Amino acid sequence: MYLQLRLFCFFLYLILLVSSNPVSASVEMEDRTAGKSDHLQDKKVYRIAGEKHLAPFSYINNHGEFTGFSIDLLDHIAEEENVEFEYIPMDLYQATRALQEGKINAIMGLKYSADQNQIFQFSEPYFTMADVVIIPNHLKSSVNSLADLRGKTVAMREDPVSFELLQNVRQIEFQFALDPEDALHLLFLGRADAFLSNKWTAEFYLEQSQKKGQYAVLDDFGVPSEFAVATWPGDTQLLSMINHALVDMKASGEYQRLYTKWFAPSDERLKEMQNWITVLLVMIGLTFGSLLVIYIWSKRLKKEVEKRTSALADANRKLEVQQHAISQAHAFKTQIIDHMFSGVLTFDQSLKLTSLNQRAKEMLCLTEVESVQTTEIHKHPLIRQIFQTYETAKHKKSGPFLFTEEIEYKQDGELHFVLYRVIPLYEERDQKNGYLITLADRSEERMLEKKLATQEKMRALGQLVAGVAHEVRNPLTSVKTFIDLLPRKYEDPAFRKELLKHVPEALKRMNHIVESLLDYARPKYPQKITFDLESFIHSLVAIIEPTLKKQGVRLRLEIEPSMQLYSDPDQIKQVMLNLMLNALDAMETSAEKKLSIRAEVENGTGFIHVEDTGSGMEKEELPHILEPFYTTKKHGVGLGLSLCYQWIQENNGEMNVETKKGCGTTFTLNLPVAKEKGDK
Repeated sequence: MYLQLRLFCFFLYLILLVSSNPVSASVEMEDRTAGKSDHLQDKKVYRIAGEKHLAPFSYINNHGEFTGFSIDLLDHIAEEENVEFEYIPMDLYQATRALQEGKINAIMGLKYSADQNQIFQFSEPYFTMADVVIIPNHLKSSVNSLADLRGKTVAMREDPVSFELLQNVRQIEFQFALDPEDALHLLFLGRADAFLSNKWTAEFYLEQSQKKGQYAVLDDFGVPSEFAVATWPGDTQLLSMINHALVDMKASGEYQRLYTKWFAPSDERLKEMQNWITVLLVMIGLTFGSLLVIYIWSKRLKKEVEKRTSALADANRKLEVQQHAISQAHAFKTQIIDHMFSGVLTFDQSLKLTSLNQRAKEMLCLTEVESVQTTEIHKHPLIRQIFQTYETAKHKKSGPFLFTEEIEYKQDGELHFVLYRVIPLYEERDQKNGYLITLADRSEERMLEKKLATQEKMRALGQLVAGVAHEVRNPLTSVKTFIDLLPRKYEDPAFRKELLKHVPEALKRMNHIVESLLDYARPKYPQKITFDLESFIHSLVAIIEPTLKKQGVRLRLEIEPSMQLYSDPDQIKQVMLNLMLNALDAMETSAEKKLSIRAEVENGTGFIHVEDTGSGMEKEELPHILEPFYTTKKHGVGLGLSLCYQWIQENNGEMNVETKKGCGTTFTLNLPVAKEKGDK
């Protein structure tokens, strides 16, 4: 940009320079003869000859004045050296003859040559230039060198130096004229094919002829020639004066001033140059403006690119952080899944395995290579059985569903229990793309359950035997005592009275124990029917209401209207009576005696709550209240709640207990409700 600015300033300076008034080449010459007689006594006069048609060096202008660059140059020398030069216009031939005859002192603007140097003495050259050839435009493509002038006619003035340049080219015909202007007219008249002269003279007369556009100037011909002042041998004073003056003029800049005056472009050419320079400056300005705009936009673009690059780098860094976080999260999840106790497998839509964790490999007895390479793991006995069961269950359902089931299968001769779940995987728009299967090995759990069940049976049997033995021993001991005393006290009326009282009671108690034991052990299938719970509860209250009033117990009923149960009413009746009687026993010493029975339906299940304000139980007692022969009553057998629990289970229900010592107890029965009226 700095270089472009300097170029712009340079061309601006140039256009200002050429637009100023040029030094006119037509400054009127001083009257070279005016007052001449007044100075002849003071200044030495030299007669200088010059060609009258060698413009712009020496020629007669339109005003009849003999002028030119050579004359102005010698005028300055004359002024500086305090001498007088008298200029005589002549042809070249006349001038050389006059110098030889001593009629003149020197010839200005004579072209130096070796032959001429044998005759005259030459000053230092004050101008150097080469000859040019002017040809019509139609010959421009065929003339590129002097050799191309073979067979052509060349017009020129009688100039030994120029003639010597062309005489080595064969078959050239010459048309000689006394001066360059006449020789150029021979070209215009068609009497010659080319014109040969020095560059400045040829261009001067070609421009004056106004035919410049019809001819071409070829300036790559010839060797540069030196133009100087020629004197007669022996006139060393004049020659030395001219040489010294030329050195001084070049040093002072006067020579350059005269050169600019005569060889600067003419007004017409100057205008043309000004136009071209103006166009050039406009183009440079446009170019500069375009470059400036491009530079500004490039700077903005560079900033924007840097900004975007920085933003992209930040985004890349964030992406790398996110990718690292995702990688860590993936590794973390993989570790979690691999250390899960359950096996996890995923399959695509074609049942091709896509992933599995370490636990699944262990459960399916797969090696590391098999788990990676196998594509037919769905043929594994367990996986095949899972998919077969899932497909069978799926046909019975509509839409996606989760399928969970426990199956048993043999592997290597051992029985295994597996709880599995099949979860369909979906993409967007509910398009299924695979399955997720989880496997939980329940083999050890099931074996442990069997052992615990066996142990529980043995423990229950032991408790049952111990309970029976304990319950039977007391009345049996009483009977045995009376039998032992019978031989000795049979005659005693009081003894017989006690015997008749206690022995039947003991036998009755033993019979009750045996019947309760049979009821507990004997399987009894419930007779389920649909019945209205509200009327059912009211019938029970009617049975127990006298006892409630006798003990001062306040009863509260909250039964959901039209609540229908589907159970065995006789078994439920025994359960409810047992729970209410237990509640009355628990509230025997309570300050506030209140019995609440509430019933409602939630989510298709009937709930019956029996709540009392009795003494409650300790937490340690809760695990044992459903065990046979466990009781906290003084005269209880311990089979009541066990039978209640058994009957509730037989009716597909549940029984839960909530209690707190000193605050009361709540029994909750969960029983199925009737789906339709009249269910059986």
